[in-house]
Amino acid sequence: MPKIETIRSSQSEAPLAFFCKKEKENCTAARYGPVIRDVYLFECCTGGRGAIIVNGKEFHVKKGSFYVLFPGDSVVHVSKLDSPRRGYSCVASGISLRRILSRAGITSDQPFAPAKLFPALLEAMEKMYGMEGESDPGAECRRTGYLYRILGELLREGEVETGESLIQKALGIMEARYHEGLTVAILSREVGLDRSYFSTVFKKAMGISPHRYLTDLRIRKACALMKRSDLPIAVVAEAVGLDPQNFSRFFQRETGLTPSQYQKGK
Repeated sequence: MPKIETIRSSQSEAPLAFFCKKEKENCTAARYGPVIRDVYLFECCTGGRGAIIVNGKEFHVKKGSFYVLFPGDSVVHVSKLDSPRRGYSCVASGISLRRILSRAGITSDQPFAPAKLFPALLEAMEKMYGMEGESDPGAECRRTGYLYRILGELLREGEVETGESLIQKALGIMEARYHEGLTVAILSREVGLDRSYFSTVFKKAMGISPHRYLTDLRIRKACALMKRSDLPIAVVAEAVGLDPQNFSRFFQRETGLTPSQYQKGK
């Protein structure tokens, strides 16, 4: 049975670094695991040799290796007893981390950062470790700042525009700009894809078309506004990027209620 390791994890959306530690002889036992964690583990090897086995897939680790272990994965750590691994490890959490790392091309199946990034990543880990023992109110923010630096380096040099990352980019644009009169044509240009191909990829990933998703998003935002306030219908329509003159008819078609009926029943 795999060992379950639980650390003070977080359900927050944003990435958060908990601590960074330095290992003079990481995994001095020949083999440790399998272990399943509920947090992300960023590891930076500064010496020695060994391996990690992630969900049954083995990867060699040596000086200059930087990799990320994901929550929920089964991991076995292997160290060469004649050359035990040394380095730094950072424990982090955050719902958005998986999406960010995926954009950088780092996944459970491919957990290693490009070798050319190692010097910058090591520097950030060393600075984070240098904060050991700091517990003032701003320490967590400063520690997390170094985590963001690591993520920034990974994205700047290693971003891979996969289908999944493009969909995540599209979802982010819709969430941020639904009120601007955003259309599927504009959205497809923003992510750099032909409109027809973008619609096909989006529907395959999300189960609905981008037009349907954007429509549902605007309706959800309009309902939330009407629940929280007594704003005029025209103001609500403009706030979610819809034509005020056609909003009532559009809203009733989508929800089965007129805006007035919805407001009365809120």
